[in-house]
Amino acid sequence: MDIKEHQLIGVSFHDTPNKNGIINPIYIIIHYDGATNATSAIHWMSDPRSKVSAHVHISREGIVTQLAPFNVKCWHAGLSFWGGLNDLNRYSIGIELQNKGTEVYTEKQINAAIEVCQAIIAHYPIQEILGHSDIAPGRKEDPGKQFPWKKFKPLLKKSHDGTI
Repeated sequence: MDIKEHQLIGVSFHDTPNKNGIINPIYIIIHYDGATNATSAIHWMSDPRSKVSAHVHISREGIVTQLAPFNVKCWHAGLSFWGGLNDLNRYSIGIELQNKGTEVYTEKQINAAIEVCQAIIAHYPIQEILGHSDIAPGRKEDPGKQFPWKKFKPLLKKSHDGTI
């Protein structure tokens, strides 16, 4: 998977109106969408009334849909803080995974998320991959206990020591 002009090559792009401003991302934030299907989640993030969005959505089948360029501020983090910074929307790329919060993530979905993260890490100075629960403790619990962090944390180490 590769990125050109802040967009993943070869994936569907469904532009969200719920975005504003330019960012220089240093974090990836992982979320679950709480939706019953990918279509409803993408429509919700594309509805101006929702006032929510993410850069990427990944269905349980591993289908990747991008909703905004990676250098554009999306509205996924809400009231948030990490590493001395507030409003993590200004510093992060949001990835939504189709999950109600109680389900085990599918292998196809996790593999797609790893590929997306690897592409992002190769193009941006990402410092950490975090969960919504990390940056909004007590307010958010996603991506939840079922999320396989052990598969994601090493991606940054590999990137920083030149092995990706």
